[in-house]
Amino acid sequence: MKIGQTIDFIRDNENPVKSKNTRTIAAALSCGCKFAERSFLDTIEQTDAGPKRTVTWNMDGDQKAVFRPNFQEEALTFTEVRKRYEDLQWCEANPDHPISYLRAFNDNLNRLTDFVKQSKPLALIRRGNRMVLIPQDCDQAKKEKFLAML
Repeated sequence: MKIGQTIDFIRDNENPVKSKNTRTIAAALSCGCKFAERSFLDTIEQTDAGPKRTVTWNMDGDQKAVFRPNFQEEALTFTEVRKRYEDLQWCEANPDHPISYLRAFNDNLNRLTDFVKQSKPLALIRRGNRMVLIPQDCDQAKKEKFLAML
């Protein structure tokens, strides 16, 4: 993060593969928004009420999405819509066309879903005002070292 940078957070307690927030992030990326430096945090905290999952996406609040919706009406058959949608070169050559946005959304959602499926939630442990994040695959010696810092 940079001094003065605005970070926008979007957070929920859902599995990120199924969460509407992941789709919102995919749509924002498709429109030109950018991630903040540390873009994704998935934690599980043991609370008195049981495990609590928190998924946070961090976006660069200073990045602007620019739209140029100056299209004339166009009547396309399904065959032409499909042809354009499946043609990455056409989409890249026509980045402001609605079909390109749809393609970008789909591609971004697929990438985010793959990323989330490969990520493991971190264990969030709190003691007073302090907290530590511990990877699930962390060996016992490192885990004890992290806990000792609390």
